[in-house]
Amino acid sequence: MVAFPRVASGSAFVLRARLATAAVAIPLLLLVIFAPVSWPLASVVFVAGLLGAAEIANMAFVRQPAEQILIVGLTALILAGAMGGPSSPWLTLAITASVCLGLTWVLLRRSDFEAGLRDLGLALLGCLYVGLLLPHFLWLHRLPENGPYWVVFVLAIGMVGDTSGYFAGKYLGRHQLAPLVSPKKTVEGAVAIVLASILTGLACHVIILPEIPLNHIVFLSTTMGVIGQVGDLAESLFKRAFGVKDSGWIFPGHGGVLDRIDSLLFPAAFVYYHQLLWRGL
Repeated sequence: MVAFPRVASGSAFVLRARLATAAVAIPLLLLVIFAPVSWPLASVVFVAGLLGAAEIANMAFVRQPAEQILIVGLTALILAGAMGGPSSPWLTLAITASVCLGLTWVLLRRSDFEAGLRDLGLALLGCLYVGLLLPHFLWLHRLPENGPYWVVFVLAIGMVGDTSGYFAGKYLGRHQLAPLVSPKKTVEGAVAIVLASILTGLACHVIILPEIPLNHIVFLSTTMGVIGQVGDLAESLFKRAFGVKDSGWIFPGHGGVLDRIDSLLFPAAFVYYHQLLWRGL
């Protein structure tokens, strides 16, 4: 029999904070997702992208306000271009302009070009990570069939999987998953995330997506449970490189915006392109 340790007072506080945050955020998200127009979700995506970019900038350029403003500005440019959709010429223009402006910044403000290019590369990677992946929620929402429900599908699997992995890793975790990147993540937690993702996907199939073939739901849910963890580890790489524990503090018990969306970005993109291929759009 597995002996479950007592929840420490600090852990109890984190749990209460997480539940309180979820109790407020989930109803608001549902209102935004099922609004009769798309601009509320577009606004949430844009603001979340800017906050995520600000967290990356704050990690990468401590006490360097000019560089921080540059990163947030470049991400805003990419997000604005992405609002028109993945095939929008404005998106290509925004990415090109971001790279050009970033290179100009290195030339004008740095005497050490090698270090400047390294910093720029890391920062631009963060800009693209947020600016290109986050808008997939908006693109999902605009799909002609079940758009809002696919957004709920991605969010539900991500949230339930993340919570399941947290508790499984805390109480059952024995084997480290990626000790060099994220020492607290365990194999047991990873397995729990995949299983919880499948169960949540099946629940969504029954409740909101009954017309989607079951084999598609299982395939999507399983893959999302895996690649969501890849996104989580990718953000852990950022934090590891910058020597910080949380990317921010805006969500009590959860950390920053990046800490909340890291396991959602790759799944959102995956579901979107799966639907394009399946529907032949």
